[in-house]
Amino acid sequence: MGFCYAHATVEATGTCDDCKKAICTRCTKGTLDGFMCPPCAQKRYGRQKLMVALKVGGLAAVIVGLGVFGLMVVGKGSTRSKPRPDAGPTEKDPYVQTLRETRDLAPCDKETVGKLVQELAKQKRYAEVVDDAAAYFARCEEFPRLRRNAIHALHQLGRYPEAIKHETALIARDPFDSDYWWWRAEDRGRTGDHAQALADYRQSIANSDNSRYSRFAVARVLDTAGPADRPCEGVAAIDYFAGVHEGTLAADLVTRARGLDQTSSCARTRGTGKLALPPPAEEVTIEVSLGGVEGTFLVETRCGTTVVTPAFAQLAQLAPRAGPPLETIAVGAIRSGAPATATLTLGGATAPETELIIADGLPPGIDGVLGLSALWKFAWVFRDRDGGLDLDGPAPAAR
Repeated sequence: MGFCYAHATVEATGTCDDCKKAICTRCTKGTLDGFMCPPCAQKRYGRQKLMVALKVGGLAAVIVGLGVFGLMVVGKGSTRSKPRPDAGPTEKDPYVQTLRETRDLAPCDKETVGKLVQELAKQKRYAEVVDDAAAYFARCEEFPRLRRNAIHALHQLGRYPEAIKHETALIARDPFDSDYWWWRAEDRGRTGDHAQALADYRQSIANSDNSRYSRFAVARVLDTAGPADRPCEGVAAIDYFAGVHEGTLAADLVTRARGLDQTSSCARTRGTGKLALPPPAEEVTIEVSLGGVEGTFLVETRCGTTVVTPAFAQLAQLAPRAGPPLETIAVGAIRSGAPATATLTLGGATAPETELIIADGLPPGIDGVLGLSALWKFAWVFRDRDGGLDLDGPAPAAR
């Protein structure tokens, strides 16, 4: 028979006559159509139960009213009587009450919990959405849709640090979803963590195959790049979106980018020279020089921020910059480490003022991963003859 679907450590005593899930004695609901699990019983009899509850409630209200009237007539309800202690708030919505009762019988049933938080959100009871989501995650398995519901509710409440925790959990579960990174970037910007927000925007753009997905991060990156004291990173993101993803920019965004480009002298941060990269393969490696020290770097367009190992950083005398650790994806996993800035020499090309992360965990023999923070400093030319990529001089400014 196995174990109950809602109580993993309790042996099942039967199955639901509707959905056939294994259920224990506690979860067995006797109905006119047989024995059912709480969700199936609620689906079939929820409305009937609601109507009965309303009728019973109405009758009870009449009886209570007559009783109170009688007490007043005989003088038992005078103002000298002590007030009844407050019994606390009660649920006034019968549908929410039914969902809560069903959820309490099967706390890890995703369908019931999902309906409950959606109904609470419709009623703008956002604090309860957050609390019910927290209760679920304290004892049950991952549920991305519920995390998204909780994030929306936390935004309505202005509780952005809590939203970041849910976004971080979503990123850990699916690090290649571009949405989760820019959601967290926005909330990090709202809480003043601008450097971390900018790294998240870079990773969101790196995760995007085209302008359809990268447009969300690009539309907001300038709001973070300035406060992060890296305005030219925002300009590079705009140029990459227009030049490589061939996206169409709003006029006000172009105007802002061009203004930052001039006032921040971003020409000095663009790449120079040329570099021919081989066709995409499982591994594309090149020799990169940092501070006169050469190392072997993987080339990964899915890496938002270029990564170097601590050993290579030490050899190149690269000192980390003050600030919180940054995250990116490199060699198929999330890497976290201290931020740094350096000029990289890539064969016949140079990428000045490149944002870096000093992080452990790269494969043996690899000193770093060349990511978008270096690559988007150049114009990209895809070769028709072999599918390779040429990095050719500075990235063109978006128009």
